[in-house]
Amino acid sequence: MLTLPEAVLTATFEQFRSCGKGQRECVAYWCAETATPDVLTRVVHPDHTAAGGGYEVDDAWVMRFFVSLHQRRETVRVQIHTHPRGAGHSWIDDAHALVPAAGFLSLVVPNFALGPVGFDATHLVEMTADGDWAERNPEKVFTHV
Repeated sequence: MLTLPEAVLTATFEQFRSCGKGQRECVAYWCAETATPDVLTRVVHPDHTAAGGGYEVDDAWVMRFFVSLHQRRETVRVQIHTHPRGAGHSWIDDAHALVPAAGFLSLVVPNFALGPVGFDATHLVEMTADGDWAERNPEKVFTHV
């Protein structure tokens, strides 16, 4: 299980609502210290472009982000993004994970995150060792503190 502070979850929804304004997708990443990878410590909002049905993270930003993760002794455990309607993991989501490695999690939040803060109607998947995605129950993966 991953420990998810309520403040990180709340900050993520606030960022999604501010960035997407109920009209565009938004993306963020949940990070943890490498010494305690099961404790999520912060949300990071990347430089990206977005539309009602997709987003694209800036390549130069990604390079700087990975350098900063190394310097801060952190890792990315989860990518989170919004969808305009229901939550599901699209083929584009499948193909463009920030960290294409077994155990990486991807959480999709429906309705541009305009609903209640939490996991209602979200869709969580985990990358398997063979590169496929397996559905997970967020209530069993994340512990709130």
